[in-house]
Amino acid sequence: MITRTAGGDGVASLVIDDGKANAFDLAFFAELDAALDECAGDAAVVLAGRPGMFSAGLNVKVLATLDPAGMHELLVAFGLTMHRVWLEPRPVVAAVTGHAVAGGTILAMACDHAVAADGDFRWGLTETTIGFAMPTWALAIARGNVRTDRLDDLILPGATVGPADAVGCGYADALAPADRVLEVALERARQLATLPRATYAETKRRLRGPASAAALANVAEDITGMLAAR
Repeated sequence: MITRTAGGDGVASLVIDDGKANAFDLAFFAELDAALDECAGDAAVVLAGRPGMFSAGLNVKVLATLDPAGMHELLVAFGLTMHRVWLEPRPVVAAVTGHAVAGGTILAMACDHAVAADGDFRWGLTETTIGFAMPTWALAIARGNVRTDRLDDLILPGATVGPADAVGCGYADALAPADRVLEVALERARQLATLPRATYAETKRRLRGPASAAALANVAEDITGMLAAR
């Protein structure tokens, strides 16, 4: 599902493409962790989707088959993997090539910079609409990105927005023509890769580390409470 391309400029591209909605499951989280490990020597990473689709989030077909223990395992892995991306020492840039809904929006926000494809695409944290409260670990990432005055009106009703509004509210950082999203993301990754690597990593740790540690301190218990409230 994830194809790695190493550029000669030290920027690795990880392209997510399952031919459908680029949906997340346990196998995807393990694959993304492994892919990040495999490009540990690269100066920066770009996470991209396929044309028209970054990700629609968790695989709803898989969700329908899970018992409570399986659901719990999936959601804990989801949180740990997204925070792995959020705290990744190297610059990570998202090339959001189309729709980024629910977990897709979370993954884009977990990156240091997200370039949104302009077009008829949707973004949003839609968990409320399908009967899931937002886990604390996801709210921590959202608070690190979304404008304070937009948090309630976006997250509580699970609203979706277009790419331009995604940039305006903080889900994404820049807008680009759909056929140039990867190019623009790669250029931003190259720019960030020129910064002193150790300093960048330490600044990110100080900026996000405390919020991440607090959110993950009781992640298993938080997920248990979230599922009990359904």
